Amino acid sequence: MEKLELKNIKNVLLLGASGGIGGALLEHLLTCNNDLQVYTLSRSPIERARVHCLVAPVVNEQSLSQLMAAYAAVKFDLVINTIGYLENELGGPEKSLRDISEEKLIEYFRVNAILTPVLAKMIRNNLSSEGYAFVCLSAMVASMGENELGGWYGYRASKAALNSLMKNISIEWGRTNKKSLVLAIHPGTTQTRLSEKFNTRVTHKIHSPQEAAENICQVIFGTEFSRSGSFLNWDGRTIAW
Repeated sequence: MEKLELKNIKNVLLLGASGGIGGALLEHLLTCNNDLQVYTLSRSPIERARVHCLVAPVVNEQSLSQLMAAYAAVKFDLVINTIGYLENELGGPEKSLRDISEEKLIEYFRVNAILTPVLAKMIRNNLSSEGYAFVCLSAMVASMGENELGGWYGYRASKAALNSLMKNISIEWGRTNKKSLVLAIHPGTTQTRLSEKFNTRVTHKIHSPQEAAENICQVIFGTEFSRSGSFLNWDGRTIAW
């Protein structure tokens, strides 16, 4: 069965390239393929050979529109969205219903769920007809089938919504291109700024950003096009919805 091959891709769009996992993915992809070009949307400038960076302090529909206008002539073989929200000035994950606020729930859904289909709408005509992968980082806690602890209402629900949206995208795109691979991937617990506050409480393995990047790429380039629409763990295991 056919898969996307890293050695054959030419253009990558990477959102969140200044983050922990995003930055590691950038370096890993450039190292593994000396011919590819990486186009990024980042909060801070990235000055590196073969990297084209559009700086945007906030990622929203306007900045995504600017991104696509800047790279309108490019055909992408791989799109990875690493942007996610776990904690900011509005607070962190809710421990119980007492901690829920409308404002924070809206922000969880805006960043973790809504941006991805907005990007998909804008980028559809810029995807390679020869085959492509459209990937976002989801989270194990989005799985309703594996939720035994509760809590984290906004983060869980927004990532579950993201999974549902990715499944929809995979169905629509699969009708016109059988070489489309749409995946939601759980990168594993990773030592980054986004999660470092919570990593002291876990008992399972914590990955370095470099390990996470390698695992994500192994999943992307090891998954057949026929499995488009899947929710996968960092080791390739299918996660229950």
